[in-house]
Amino acid sequence: MATKEIVSQVIDAFDDNDVEKILSFFADDVQWTMMGSSITVMNGKNEVNQFLGGMEDVKMVSSTKDHIVADGNIAAVDGLIQCKGKDGNEMAMYYADFYELENDKVKKLTSYIVDKKE
Repeated sequence: MATKEIVSQVIDAFDDNDVEKILSFFADDVQWTMMGSSITVMNGKNEVNQFLGGMEDVKMVSSTKDHIVADGNIAAVDGLIQCKGKDGNEMAMYYADFYELENDKVKKLTSYIVDKKE
């Protein structure tokens, strides 16, 4: 499967709030770094699973994929994410994700997240 197609499916799994499917695309030793108002680094599928499991109160409502650019085993995606907390509050964030794949699995993911200001 092509890198662009794999990354698109990962994003679709995030849109569906499907943690099991998200994890199926990640290598066991994946490293995911999220940068925004703070920096979070997750090493390995177990840490990613714990992080995503801790976000059960936040559900993805929608996202855009404004650009998907792939070259070999590397891809970049940007867009807008809209989420809703269990309290009903909605939040919107711009994102830019950079994926590095190895053997058709996400080996490294770097995410930049900025809150959308109204």
